Amino acid sequence: MALSTPNQQETRSIGIQCIRSYLCYENCKLLPEEEFRFYTGITQQVFEFLYEFLGGDEVCARLKYDYMKKTPKRSQFQGDLFPKDKLFMTLLRIRRGFTLNDLKVMFKISESHASKICYTWIRLMSLEFRKLEKSMFVSRENQDGRRPKCFKDFKNLRVIIDGTEFRIQKPTNQQQSSNSFSDYKNYHTIKFLVGISCYGGLSFISEGFEGSISDRKLIEDSGFMDHLEPHDGVMSDKGFDMEDKCDEREVDLYIPSFLGRRDAFTGRELLYSRAIAVSRIFVEIFIGKIKEFRLVRYLIPNSMLPVASDLVRVCAFLVNFQNAFIKIDEYDTSEL
Repeated sequence: MALSTPNQQETRSIGIQCIRSYLCYENCKLLPEEEFRFYTGITQQVFEFLYEFLGGDEVCARLKYDYMKKTPKRSQFQGDLFPKDKLFMTLLRIRRGFTLNDLKVMFKISESHASKICYTWIRLMSLEFRKLEKSMFVSRENQDGRRPKCFKDFKNLRVIIDGTEFRIQKPTNQQQSSNSFSDYKNYHTIKFLVGISCYGGLSFISEGFEGSISDRKLIEDSGFMDHLEPHDGVMSDKGFDMEDKCDEREVDLYIPSFLGRRDAFTGRELLYSRAIAVSRIFVEIFIGKIKEFRLVRYLIPNSMLPVASDLVRVCAFLVNFQNAFIKIDEYDTSEL
């Protein structure tokens, strides 16, 4: 069954009967779970949960989509789409990267209305997900007991972090263009700090920063350190210059060994660095799953820069609703 499962409306023109089709959630939720997940990134069950988490009919049916410039009054968007259709349409755009013109044809609305709907729902999801940020930063105590085997040598590890960049269209403002140019990527980007727990779930995601920002500055300005407690453990790549920051908060930092002026690493250092490399792969996998959402995978246009941080945050949180990517046999159950 294809995504084009439609509502069908019969119309008659010049004596010829034809069928005009448009998408709706009620029909598309009948797709096989694998196909529904392909188009939205989540299952039908998670979709229903997400809708209720965002407020259900009580909140979602009263969302405002149009802003009157002369007054702060907002008016509801008048259209035939139900709230669940609008959430479904937004997920299609995020996950599959459908253009506004695609959505116009599929849902029989104008491009401007499609844009307003997606913008509003992205903002709504981002604001609701933001409320979970403190509880998402799982304490090290709550991660004890069933850690993946690769973490057995890092008993107090709380979070694994890495930076990631998303390509953006060259800003028209010369100063913004200069600040967003990433020497590492050799194009214009916005940069985020991402942290995951030992279970592979999202613990932290920063706001988006201009691509030229250093990893150290990213750590300082993101507010990441404020979430840590004494004796926590943080794992990162050696590119993060944060040893002094960790020492100030009595936090252990796990990074690969530095060679310095020596000719070779010791055997212990090689084993230590290997253990970190095996463990850090999980945060890279998580970031890869964020970039499976096509609206952020390729080029974020200037028109979407005001909502870019919200967009990436939504994608990151939606990854948490997907199947766990750490297999159960990778856990150390010896202490259970």
